[in-house]
Amino acid sequence: MIYVSEGLLYVCFAILAGSLLLRLVPEDKRPSVQVPGGLLLACVIAIPVLSYVPIHKLAIVFSKDFDMTYSSILKSILLDINTGKAWLWTTIGAVGLAFLLGLKAFRGDKHMPKVALFVTFLLIVWLGYAGHASSLYGFRGLVTHASHFLAVSVWIGILFVVSWFSKDNAKWEAFLRWFSPVAIACVLVTLLAGFVLMSFTTPEYVNAWMLPYGQMLLIKHLLILPLLLFAYSNGFLYKKMAKSNPAFNPRRWLQAESIIALLVLAATGALGQQTPPHTVKETLQTVSPSPLFTSVYKGSFSTDIALQFSLHMESILMLAAAVLMAGGVIWMYRSNKLIPAFLMGILTVVFGYFGLMFSIA
Repeated sequence: MIYVSEGLLYVCFAILAGSLLLRLVPEDKRPSVQVPGGLLLACVIAIPVLSYVPIHKLAIVFSKDFDMTYSSILKSILLDINTGKAWLWTTIGAVGLAFLLGLKAFRGDKHMPKVALFVTFLLIVWLGYAGHASSLYGFRGLVTHASHFLAVSVWIGILFVVSWFSKDNAKWEAFLRWFSPVAIACVLVTLLAGFVLMSFTTPEYVNAWMLPYGQMLLIKHLLILPLLLFAYSNGFLYKKMAKSNPAFNPRRWLQAESIIALLVLAATGALGQQTPPHTVKETLQTVSPSPLFTSVYKGSFSTDIALQFSLHMESILMLAAAVLMAGGVIWMYRSNKLIPAFLMGILTVVFGYFGLMFSIA
């Protein structure tokens, strides 16, 4: 339940950010987009509700461990812990934004997107304040986490909204002309901030694969590969496809890209609710190894092992298959075959995963 709520929370932020940003873009530079006002309002209302789920879980655990009432533990969390403080500010901001979006006069005001985006930015900052990096590294962790999530929300939010809520197939070239550089910038910020976050939370990246957190982090990183392949195809191969095939519709391909992006968000949400392994050996004293890891790993497991890469024929074959599937995504795009391209993108992740897991000893 908590993983689902965290994933939905990120989706709400993405829809909110994407919808508001697109309202600032001139109509001649994007397709006609119509996001229901009720959906935006629902996303805003859902943010504090979904953010409360991990706090609720924490309160239940602490109330049992310390033999205290739920209400007293909850009060302590909200007043003394970063996660609780951030939730209070998130709730205040979300209630204010929901009130404004509920006003018909405000929804039609030309300044509405700017005001709403500012509040959304504050909500993202408070989300970063509640994260692991902020609690461990203070302001540096807050800035890194917030920058990472902001870039993801802008990139995936615009992508998701324009692919699923556009009303026509016009002006795609004009849209991609400005969106591609924006997406590239967001990807660079995401990768840079992601590496910094990893240095905070997962300094032993490969050894962390023994833990649920490390497995989910690996899966997330592998999912980014087909996402980047689709982004490259939609951003750089579209013009050639449009010239050779006037009936080519990029919207379907953007929708496929957005689905993979949602899988990345789901993995990110799952990561947010697991214990980051600052020291893998110590974490294994309190956290069980990942069932996925133990089912695939062929060696004898102990808390003292250090994983190392050692290529074998089966791992080489799997990695080669992943490379072939990745190339197949580009080939299928040029052939305008969406379903095979999407399946090849998923198989890139699957083969890449087993190739890496088979290569550790």
